[in-house]
Amino acid sequence: MRRAMEIAGDGQWGGVHGGLASPKLRSLICPFCGGLTADSGRCQRCSARFDPLSRQASQNEMGPWFVRDESMPYRPGCNYSTIKRLVESGGIEGNSVLRGPSTRQFWMLAKHTPGVAQMLGVCHNCGNEVEGDAFACGTCQEPFSADRDRQHLGLGPSRPLPGMASVEILALRAEPPAGAELVSGPAAIPLAAQDSRGRESGGRRKIDGADGPSGEEGLDAVKRIDELGRSVRALRRAWVSERKKAWVSVGCAGIITVLALVVIVVS
Repeated sequence: MRRAMEIAGDGQWGGVHGGLASPKLRSLICPFCGGLTADSGRCQRCSARFDPLSRQASQNEMGPWFVRDESMPYRPGCNYSTIKRLVESGGIEGNSVLRGPSTRQFWMLAKHTPGVAQMLGVCHNCGNEVEGDAFACGTCQEPFSADRDRQHLGLGPSRPLPGMASVEILALRAEPPAGAELVSGPAAIPLAAQDSRGRESGGRRKIDGADGPSGEEGLDAVKRIDELGRSVRALRRAWVSERKKAWVSVGCAGIITVLALVVIVVS
């Protein structure tokens, strides 16, 4: 790997001083910041070391989270544990700019980033104060979760753009509007029952030049995936609501028990 990163220099020996040739360090690409630096065992730009243990330690900390830093714009991403340590040490504040799986790799303020905002004591959805270890927001019931998979970038689904697919495909693959997950049942978009010549086609239509029912099967798969996603989100909200009701019931039962004991003691 070292030989793959080497960049040939003008020569391995510099000028002659006092009759002796002085060695000239070869240049290579730093594997951490991508800068050109001398092969001295440490990068002159980012100060990272090139020994195997340092490389492995950096590899262990890499992940799909990125914190915007103009002084080191080319450093690799980090994992969620590193983000958590940066929050605890003050390296990440509410107005810090970062991106990761929960932002679909778009830059966002930390106080608006799901999975990070609650560690800063604020709900990413409504902005109210929350406990750092809270499971959900007590005001808007937004659940707090974090993707700890260091191999998963969290990118959004690939969707066709206008002019790249038929109207039906664009409608089915479009980003659902806010609140669409609250509507029960999949969105049904009828397919034209006529072919390009105006004749009846039995409800089937060729999409993007596909022969046979393969295009319709792809649309059905997309609808099933969207329906499953909405069902999962609805179940999560219902579970959070039932959990809150259970805690309220437990609190009421405790209060009643205390009052009963007080009455017994007084009487």
